[in-house]
Amino acid sequence: MQPFFNMDQLPKGAKQHGFTLIEVMLVIVIMAVMASLIVMNVQGVDQRKVMQARELLVLNLKKIRLESADQGRILGLLIQPATDIAPAKYEVVEYRLQANPDNSIQNQSNQSQFNQSQPYAQRDQYRWQLAADFDSQTLPEQSSLQIQSLDHQLNLDVLKQNDALPQIIWLGNGEALPVRIQLYLQQQQVGDAIVLNRLGAVSDEQDL
Repeated sequence: MQPFFNMDQLPKGAKQHGFTLIEVMLVIVIMAVMASLIVMNVQGVDQRKVMQARELLVLNLKKIRLESADQGRILGLLIQPATDIAPAKYEVVEYRLQANPDNSIQNQSNQSQFNQSQPYAQRDQYRWQLAADFDSQTLPEQSSLQIQSLDHQLNLDVLKQNDALPQIIWLGNGEALPVRIQLYLQQQQVGDAIVLNRLGAVSDEQDL
């Protein structure tokens, strides 16, 4: 049986031609450039998502400040770090009397504000609880929040629960715990740091 194609049947002068090393290298370079462009585009989309989350955070900080000052509520921002199955998120909590068995909250207008002289027996009735009028906010995947306190002299032991405190606190009397807030995407800073001063006012660090 004769082969389907016989190399001896090639016309004289015909040469076998394959890819040269330069051609192979050129293809590899083109593929690498295309891959890098795709990665840059994906990173750009992720950064835009984090910047949008930053803008929403600023709006929420201003809203919490107004609510705390106007209603005399002690509010806090509790940051939940990312886990293997869920991205990071933050939620608003309120320091208030525990709910009765019928789920109603005992309200005492003069005791909602920050008061270090409050009797310890009475403080034990207060707990950090989710503020139902604020929605929790989920951060984009692979992003995180870093909170740095700017005042280490303010004594907030009265508000501690199991030696824990929300990372940001509004005291219900027009004051707040001053902090610096920075958003990250894959350990890289995104946007300017947000500064919350003692009066709860929000500003970009570069504007100070």
